[in-house]
Amino acid sequence: MQDCPFPPAWLCPHEGGILLVGRDGEVLNTDTAGHHLGQQAIPFPMSITHGVILGSRLLATWMDHELRMARFAALDINALMPGPSRASVRRGEIDAMHPAGHLWSHALDAEPLSLIEHQGNVVLALHPNALYLIDAEGRELERTTLPEPEDALGSSLVHLHSQDGAVLVTLRDGSSHRVTFDGSTPERLARVPTTQPIRDVAYGPMGTLVLTENHDALWLEDGAIRMTARLSGPPGQVVWSDAHDGWLIAGWRERVLLSASGFKRTDRENVDVAVHCDGDDVLIIDNNGTWSAFVV
Repeated sequence: MQDCPFPPAWLCPHEGGILLVGRDGEVLNTDTAGHHLGQQAIPFPMSITHGVILGSRLLATWMDHELRMARFAALDINALMPGPSRASVRRGEIDAMHPAGHLWSHALDAEPLSLIEHQGNVVLALHPNALYLIDAEGRELERTTLPEPEDALGSSLVHLHSQDGAVLVTLRDGSSHRVTFDGSTPERLARVPTTQPIRDVAYGPMGTLVLTENHDALWLEDGAIRMTARLSGPPGQVVWSDAHDGWLIAGWRERVLLSASGFKRTDRENVDVAVHCDGDDVLIIDNNGTWSAFVV
């Protein structure tokens, strides 16, 4: 695996390899062996907040609070190109208003909250409570709204997950809901057994791993807590690993394995950003763009 030439923010695996995404909007495609394909590019001078790859298309959202601007666009991952400068965008130049090389691009009038693949399309969540079902051509198919929160912790969306033809929505208050685009009312499923606000959720074959804003990790099976762990800070990514029969946590200056055999932790000098599983091989990329094997 070649190291990432810029500080990575997240990864987007696809059939032909991995798309590396940087903190300042950089993108770089790689093959399945991690070799770089072409040169890095910044198609639009702002952070890429969410992204999904459908075929060879990256459907992504760009957001910049200073410029008060958001975009939702599709790019060909095999034809990534550098875009306009930030100064050009700030001046409002006509050719600088959308990502370079876009197949289509929409200006958003609200902050993008989440974007996931769902049955060959994508689901886009916009502030404060809108959910859109959109196809690969950027056409709106259906729309609905996020469910209401259950208490004062608030309705902030923390996670979307596609499952069995529906979208599972988790809110900051720990409540989860089943949402469809057929006009039916959201179905309340469960609530995390904690009074802490929820930061994120990871799904796996042995339940879910819920992350709280106080840096607790709760492993839930059938709604009950199987195991808990205290993390040192907000993790970069959490994934289930069949090879380890547990949760792999790319943490804040730590690597954690939470499995049936217990809690294992290794200190790190750098901050891990993301986990990449390729069969039994598990690699971590850190904030310097360096790859290393997951070992605890």
